[in-house]
Amino acid sequence: MINHIPHRTAKNDTLTSLLRSDFPDLGEIEVSRLETAPVRAGEADGLTAYLNQAARWPRLSAEEELALGHRIKAGKLADGTLTPAGQSALDELVQRNLRLCYHAAKEINVSREEMLELVAAGNVALMEAARAFNADLGYRFSTYAYWGIRSAVFRHLNFLRRTVRLPRNLHEQMAKLRKAEAALLQKTGREATEDELSAVLDWSPEKIVELRCYHQHGQSLDAPVGEDSDTTFGETLADPEAATPAAYAEAADRLAALAEVMAQLTPRELEVIRLRAGLDGEELTLDAIGQRQGVSRERIRQIEAEARRKMRLIIRR
Repeated sequence: MINHIPHRTAKNDTLTSLLRSDFPDLGEIEVSRLETAPVRAGEADGLTAYLNQAARWPRLSAEEELALGHRIKAGKLADGTLTPAGQSALDELVQRNLRLCYHAAKEINVSREEMLELVAAGNVALMEAARAFNADLGYRFSTYAYWGIRSAVFRHLNFLRRTVRLPRNLHEQMAKLRKAEAALLQKTGREATEDELSAVLDWSPEKIVELRCYHQHGQSLDAPVGEDSDTTFGETLADPEAATPAAYAEAADRLAALAEVMAQLTPRELEVIRLRAGLDGEELTLDAIGQRQGVSRERIRQIEAEARRKMRLIIRR
């Protein structure tokens, strides 16, 4: 059976014999047997409709698959499009193999809604495989297309299950890490360390730690922290000393009003106010500002007093 053949591990001679063999008979799909929840008449969901559609098309023999593959190849134009005859053969090849998508998706224990999405992802891979099928090699289409469909299904499952999407190569590395962890756990009876995994996988311990971090999944802020608690996870993250949004808004309004007031000062008055208030860093004394501007301490005091008087008048308006 194809399900028991390790992915990407078969030798060339084994792979050749597999490709020339028949795909396991999936049989006529009985919707009532595949349902996980009863569906009343007239209320069939999308998955049930899909299975009913797939059941209408009988399986192809090896000769029929090759014949359709030759018709698709003969109907390909230079720009990659298909003639009506080629498109008809492509449609028939896809429709006759709709079972493959469900066969790949049913390996995963998910809800019916997610199952339908996985089947849809498999359909895309099925159509791509039908376009790329080379009947001249003499292989069964079902065997050729299955691994591409299965890969697309699992890739879409990763897309559904993670809030933060990860590239495909990371998912493959995480799968290798999980497999190595399971093997070492069975061998030693304990959780494997980073150094042990590093020796098995030939990766650095830092990479092992990074991949283990990727195993973590998102947590809903509305999730309760306990079975009998009304406190949500988001409430535990609140900082009681942090300013409220209203306080931030009020501070922003004050800064905007201050900027509007200071914009009406002369450049010299503005500089004195900024230096005295420490808006540009350290607060300076009257003597220090006077030395910077080349005037006396008293003159700086007069400029500051005049600037503050102007600002109070503007604010009172």
